[in-house]
Amino acid sequence: MSSKTGSPRGETSGKDAEKKPSAKGQDVNGALRRAYESTVDETIPQSLLDLLSKLD
Repeated sequence: MSSKTGSPRGETSGKDAEKKPSAKGQDVNGALRRAYESTVDETIPQSLLDLLSKLD
């Protein structure tokens, strides 16, 4: 184990953090972004709005 990095393989966190994501990672990132955006764009059902108004 290397005492400089604290990692058994001698990996450095600084360089790894700057690497671009792989194609598979980019696919996952894009899918998550699309899922988030579609969720944000959804309308709130009237029944939920009615329930929330009863809390006030």
